[in-house]
Amino acid sequence: MKAKISCLFVLVGILFTLTIYFVSTFPSDKSQESVGENETVDTYKTFTYIITEVDGNQYYGESIDGKTKIYFNRDRVKYPITDSINVHDRILAYVEPENHIDGIVKVEKIKSSKK
Repeated sequence: MKAKISCLFVLVGILFTLTIYFVSTFPSDKSQESVGENETVDTYKTFTYIITEVDGNQYYGESIDGKTKIYFNRDRVKYPITDSINVHDRILAYVEPENHIDGIVKVEKIKSSKK
């Protein structure tokens, strides 16, 4: 009898875990600015950086307040970078919420309002 009850609890636990997994993977109905083909801005965290060095396809930058730094390789960003990024340019980096280090999804240059 104990084995049947234990088996029942294990199966209920698996069912609960699968339910949570599938509910969390369904997209929300919110319409928002698009980052990629089927992804939204709310899916990612964004950070603003100033590029301090460009070495081929490698970019180095620093946050506006100077507290954090960024490094990324143009070829390893999930969505292609369409802007020409140079030293002193401001960028907006979209990152995975759980993985800021290797989770850079998209980088876009912030257009300057100066004329």
